[in-house]
Amino acid sequence: MKARVATAALLALCGCTPSSMEPASVNPRQSCYQQMLGSPEHQALKSKLPPFELGSLPSPARQADPTMATPEEARLVLSLHQKYVVPCRQDGIIRLGAMPAVVAVLVESFARSDASYLKLAENKMSWGEYNKEVHALRVGTRARLDAAEQPTNAGPDRLTQDARQRQAAMVALENWKRQQLALVQKQRLLNPGDPARLNDCTYVGLAVSCSAL
Repeated sequence: MKARVATAALLALCGCTPSSMEPASVNPRQSCYQQMLGSPEHQALKSKLPPFELGSLPSPARQADPTMATPEEARLVLSLHQKYVVPCRQDGIIRLGAMPAVVAVLVESFARSDASYLKLAENKMSWGEYNKEVHALRVGTRARLDAAEQPTNAGPDRLTQDARQRQAAMVALENWKRQQLALVQKQRLLNPGDPARLNDCTYVGLAVSCSAL
C-alpha cells in the first residue's frame, strides 16, 4: 500500500492517478494519466514541463532553462490544469478519502503545486525554476507520505486520532480551494472560451465528497 499511495501522490501532483487506482472497468489506456500524456496541451509543452513518467527527473537543461512562459505557453499550462489536473485530482482524493492523513499531505501539495502553476503563468518564475520547484515538491511529498502512512495505535485513542486527521485534511482542503480560485481567475482571463472550475471537497462522515464550482 505504501508504494502504491506514494506513486499515486507523485502522479496526482501532475494531475492524474495511476492505472492501478482506476476502477477495473476502466481501460488503462483511457486513464487520466494516459489522457494527459496524449493531450494537445501536453504534446505542446512536454519539452518544457517536468517529465510525468514515474522516477523521471527534470534534465539539467530543463532545470537551467531561464526562459519565461510565452502567452501561448501560459494559456496551454492553464488549459492542461483545467482539463486534466482538476478532475483527476478530485477522483484521486475521493478514492483515498479513508486515509485522511494521506489526503492532507496530498492536498497541501496540490495547493503548493497550484501556486507554482500560477507563478509560471504570471511570469513570476522561469521554466527552470518551475522544474526545480516541482521536483523538490515531489521529493518532499513522498517523504511526508511515508510518515503519514505509518500505522496508528489501536485502542480508544484511535478514534480521536482519526478525527484529528480528518480535521487537518478538511483545513487543507479549504486552503487548497482558496489557492485554486486564483488559478481559475487567471484561467478565465487567458482562456475565456474554456470552462474553468475548482474542486470544492470536504469530508462527509468518513468519506471525501467533491463538487465543481
